[in-house]
Amino acid sequence: MRIAIFGAGSTGCYLAGQLCLSGFDVSLVCRPTIKQTILANNGITLSDYQGFLQTVMPNTMITDIEQAPTAYDAFDVVFVTLKCHQVSSITNTLIAITHSNSSIIFMQNGLGSFDAVRDALSHCRLLQGITPFNVLQQTDGRFHKGTEGVFTLQKNEHTQMIQLAMQSQNFGCDLYQDMTTVIYGKLLLNLNNALNAITDLPIKQQLSLRASRRQLAGAMSEWLKVCQTANITLHQYTKVKPQWLPVILSMPNMVFTLLAQQMLDIDPQARSSMWEDIQAKRKTEIEYINGAVVRLGKQYGVKTPINEAIVAQIHQLEQSV
Repeated sequence: MRIAIFGAGSTGCYLAGQLCLSGFDVSLVCRPTIKQTILANNGITLSDYQGFLQTVMPNTMITDIEQAPTAYDAFDVVFVTLKCHQVSSITNTLIAITHSNSSIIFMQNGLGSFDAVRDALSHCRLLQGITPFNVLQQTDGRFHKGTEGVFTLQKNEHTQMIQLAMQSQNFGCDLYQDMTTVIYGKLLLNLNNALNAITDLPIKQQLSLRASRRQLAGAMSEWLKVCQTANITLHQYTKVKPQWLPVILSMPNMVFTLLAQQMLDIDPQARSSMWEDIQAKRKTEIEYINGAVVRLGKQYGVKTPINEAIVAQIHQLEQSV
């Protein structure tokens, strides 16, 4: 089974590393700077907050998509790890590098980008996946996992093979037949991505500040209200039900620290991918995360002033860097 990681940044390189270590033939479609970094450091180095450390070299790294295989020897599985706003521009390329039995797995945060390409890619099987943990690119070609969680993918025969191989290396991989509740539940947690970028602090330090937690609680409450009004069910990622998260986040520091040990079991230097985008002067996914809350709020008549303010703040940061 030939696998491509299309748009291999921090998360894509971490996924590629785990797949390589699990025995798959993996090609990266990536920026020249990513390729240069990997070559200069003799591979992708994976590390995590629990002490894991291993280096592996992918089979192929493609920086010019014209070098990618033709449909004659196309990829069996393509993981698309581009940002949401980049997905719609690559439909023709995805058609060229896949065949009728290929699986294309979209790994984007937020809502909206998958729907925009569904019809154009009806020639093969389209799936969704998520990364329920934080990955940050560090020096020397290291990609560091700073929080708990495993890659979560939609179930079919390709992803079942991937799950078995990854589990054999103790990486873990969760599969779901229907990803809707999973993705909507993940959006609840992703609402902190923007706030982490705004505070410009490591996530653990940010969550130690009650004022920041209360702002996150407010953003989450708006999304929960939208979901309640729209009759949307959310997957539960934490030990407590989604509706209890704003309550716990709003509690005084001492009580929060006692109740949220799992939430705080993260690398002290972990930051969100949106913080990384702001630092790199890249366009963020804000319109697909907090912006999605605002759009659905308007659709269902639910006011979302906190998320509207967060969207505006991120747009200011995008323009100022």
